[in-house]
Amino acid sequence: MKILYITNMYPNPEKPNYGIFVKEQICAIQDVQHLEHDVYVIEGYKNKFNYFKSIFSIHKAISKGKYNLIHVHFGLSAFFLLFFKPRIPVILTLHGSDIQSGQRKYLQTITKWILRRTDKVIVVNENMIDAVKKHISDISLIPCGVNIHLFCPNTTKKEANTRYHIVFPSSRERYIKNYPLFQETCRILEDKYKLDIECHYLEDLSRDEVATLYRNSDLMLMTSISEGSPQVVKEAMASNLSVVTTNVGDVMYLLDGVANSYVASKPDPELLAQLAYQSLTNKKPGISPREKLLSLKLDDRSIAQKVLTVYAQTTC
Repeated sequence: MKILYITNMYPNPEKPNYGIFVKEQICAIQDVQHLEHDVYVIEGYKNKFNYFKSIFSIHKAISKGKYNLIHVHFGLSAFFLLFFKPRIPVILTLHGSDIQSGQRKYLQTITKWILRRTDKVIVVNENMIDAVKKHISDISLIPCGVNIHLFCPNTTKKEANTRYHIVFPSSRERYIKNYPLFQETCRILEDKYKLDIECHYLEDLSRDEVATLYRNSDLMLMTSISEGSPQVVKEAMASNLSVVTTNVGDVMYLLDGVANSYVASKPDPELLAQLAYQSLTNKKPGISPREKLLSLKLDDRSIAQKVLTVYAQTTC
């Protein structure tokens, strides 16, 4: 089997962590079953016109490549389907902002048109099924997996905390991640709960540095407005890092029953600060984050096997 992967999210020298979860899924699939493949990257983040340019170059690549299957990541990456339909099956993985309400409406509209010309769609959380089932019937629910060897717990015993290390799991510049809410929540933790905290941000860090940060932190505080199946939460869980988060994506499913992890009922800084304080002071019993992640089979190899099953079903 030979596969053409098409994506607008993929690491590059300018943005080494951009779409890293797409690359890591492809690598995990190769670890489970080696497949001949090519990756076509649309640099839409540089110029939206690149989506139009990709129509012709993708057509050329498909004509020459002798592929058995096309796997597209992110709705707009399949823009070419509005202009021609390949003779081989096309699987489209949606990642959240391309279909979920509360984000860019024009993008959701285009994605819905594209879905009608797709053979199979993969979604990363259960809520997305309702958004796509009017447009396509062949739907699989497969979140992205986590490299549990890279993201693993700290094996050395932590000293008693005098300062708490809290992670904001994104760049402070990204609107959808809602840094102002994080900032206000931390202010309340300092002023009202009298905690000495140090904030850390996932900006300009390598994957190894991110994994080390998780292992040595006390809490991930996620204040996003919208998410699909947040990879950062799963990575934190694999690292046994507690999470307090707004109710976005599939976090209720991920964190149900997890010790010292909470999903806020509303995006309120007072509530988030209260839950963060309870987490940091070990107020909630439950299963360890890593144990929960493994019980859900969200390690990258298990997810790769599910994707390979979809490939086999689509090409048979």
